[in-house]
Amino acid sequence: MADARGYVCALAGRRDYYQLPVALAEGGILDALVTDAYYGQIPGSIARLLPQPIVEKLGFRSDARIPGDRVECVWSVAFESKLRRRLGCADWKTFARLDGKLSLHAARQARRRRSNLLLYHPYAWEAFTARYDHAPKKVMFQFHPHPALERRILSEDREKTLVHYSYEEEAGHDVSVKVKQRTWDCWRHADLILCASAFTKISLLEAGADAARCVVVPYGIDLPSCSEGLSAPKAFQALYVGSGTQRKGLHHLLLAWRRATLPPESRLTVVCRFIDPGLEELLHGTSGVELLRGVSGGALQQLFRRSSLLAMPSLVEGFGQVYLEALAQGCPVLGSPNTCLPDIGPSPAIFLNPVGAIDELSVRLEKLALGLPGRNDIRIEARACAERWPWAQFRTGVRAAVGAA
Repeated sequence: MADARGYVCALAGRRDYYQLPVALAEGGILDALVTDAYYGQIPGSIARLLPQPIVEKLGFRSDARIPGDRVECVWSVAFESKLRRRLGCADWKTFARLDGKLSLHAARQARRRRSNLLLYHPYAWEAFTARYDHAPKKVMFQFHPHPALERRILSEDREKTLVHYSYEEEAGHDVSVKVKQRTWDCWRHADLILCASAFTKISLLEAGADAARCVVVPYGIDLPSCSEGLSAPKAFQALYVGSGTQRKGLHHLLLAWRRATLPPESRLTVVCRFIDPGLEELLHGTSGVELLRGVSGGALQQLFRRSSLLAMPSLVEGFGQVYLEALAQGCPVLGSPNTCLPDIGPSPAIFLNPVGAIDELSVRLEKLALGLPGRNDIRIEARACAERWPWAQFRTGVRAAVGAA
């Protein structure tokens, strides 16, 4: 049994909009948040000297619901991350090094405060395997499926369709034995595992985790205002938003789009900052497709409102927050069962397609191209689906799981 009540939480960036530490703070059980860059930790005299673009960017790195005296900011991690990126270091090496540093800081805070640990899985290994004078409860939040299942799915898909280096990166073929151990085996040291989706839980069960230790707590969304109404486009306008990599299933979408017999005015907009060279070649060879390298948050919301469908047939997805973002704007979504969609559905605005079933996806696109334009009722259903998943519900679920509701 643990002899502590509060928790130390660790994360880099503003993962999940700080919902995990906010959940603990709302329950009065956040002892410390260990993070890299946090705007609330910058003295006002220094903040006033920073360039306005940096201030605006850092402004998102805080949350008023988290007490300032509970934040442990490890600025060296933020600086080293920027430096390693400029030097062209491999991401997996940077993540392994810096995630481990945050994990060690979490362990120090837990020792000092005699706290429990609630850690995202990238920051769990060092803290979970450390020595303590007390008996902390070790809770892990798994937001991405276990790498073993991901590697198997991507390897099977690689034999059917050609992608370039995104397969090697996402399947983890370059990672060292040490990094593989900390990412594949950290669940073994957890007393409780919170999973972002049922699919994520399935991946852990396949790895050997006990079902009784795995609890599904789906993410949520703060519903935006919708003053423009929920008017459906008159022509079929599909949208893809995500990284241009094998895992997201963009190649399946493009191949299905090529095979489908669609109305002449049909268009597919692909929004991604990075795209695998093989997928980019496939994209440019597909008619009716436009690539946007990146858009602002406001522009993305407009794209959701003007699109008939968000199509992201991911092969492997821990959750897929973009589905909720689209639904909140009244945009129906299409994805695979290997995502959050079975958790947040069923809904008339959610369409599931088997993983890798390109012919079925092509037929589905043909039907949706005829059935979605002008259907305002489906957009109302989409918005209603998102409304059932507020972030407050996620935070309540986290506290209930750790026994602090």
